[in-house]
Amino acid sequence: MYPVLFEWGAIRLHSYGLMIAVGFLMGVWLMQRDASKRHVDPAVVSELAIMSLLIGVVASRLLHIIMFSQDYALTDPVGLIAVWRGGLVFQGAIPAVILYLYWALRRRGVDFWKMADIVMPYVPLAQAFGRMGCFFNGCCYGRPSNDLPWGLQFPESSPPFQMHAHQYPDFVAAHNHSLPIHPTQLYSIVALGIMTGLLLVLRRWWHPFLGFTLPLYFIFYGIKRVNVEHFRGDGNPTDLGFGLLTDQQVYSLLMLLFGVLWFAWLWRRGNMSTPVLESVRHEEIHKDEKGSKHTKGRKRTKRNKRK
Repeated sequence: MYPVLFEWGAIRLHSYGLMIAVGFLMGVWLMQRDASKRHVDPAVVSELAIMSLLIGVVASRLLHIIMFSQDYALTDPVGLIAVWRGGLVFQGAIPAVILYLYWALRRRGVDFWKMADIVMPYVPLAQAFGRMGCFFNGCCYGRPSNDLPWGLQFPESSPPFQMHAHQYPDFVAAHNHSLPIHPTQLYSIVALGIMTGLLLVLRRWWHPFLGFTLPLYFIFYGIKRVNVEHFRGDGNPTDLGFGLLTDQQVYSLLMLLFGVLWFAWLWRRGNMSTPVLESVRHEEIHKDEKGSKHTKGRKRTKRNKRK
């Protein structure tokens, strides 16, 4: 666990914030690359991405404060905004960012659904870096893994150790580390990587209609989060799930249901169009054909001149 990677006086480089920044920059770079291939100004991607990040962080933090209000106090205003310590609930960002992007893209005259297919495959990749930040920070950890060979132990200063000090005082008193726990951060990283791969493959080979990756992301993320949440051990509230499901699982099930209904509505709406990648490929082929015809014409002209 490395919550602070570098410290020099009052200056600290937090691993959680660094990983979010790395994921954001890599995601934006890949989105810009795809945007240029699909005749969308890459500058639009970078402009909207910065504002989306700010809105997403604020909305995610607000939901975390609502869900874990006992961890915050008005007497500690810095704690309310100290996102570098962790404490973001991703589901809070989704509606806020989508509404902002829909409004901003309409103002710029850019098709929202076309942009969705450019952006969404790389959102899980950016999230995966955020989960790596969680791993370094020691947050979003799993429950005890019993005898599983891949169970991980966290040191004394970690959130898992502090939790186990209350739950398993006898064990903690005899050890300087937590019980072996499920590395749920790594589970999420693997699942998010698979999501990115699936969305890219489906966009390349299926693409039933413009914007299909957006509701499909909701479906995939909902399935991922419901299952990973089963192994979490960081005390997520269960108020909405009546003690049977965590609040995060309830949110994720709603995301899954919403994604299915949204996908079905878009399909029925008849938003069927030639896949973006196919149209790009046709344009490239057309250019190649024009180029070859032009080259042949030049060769013929040279031959006629020689004659």
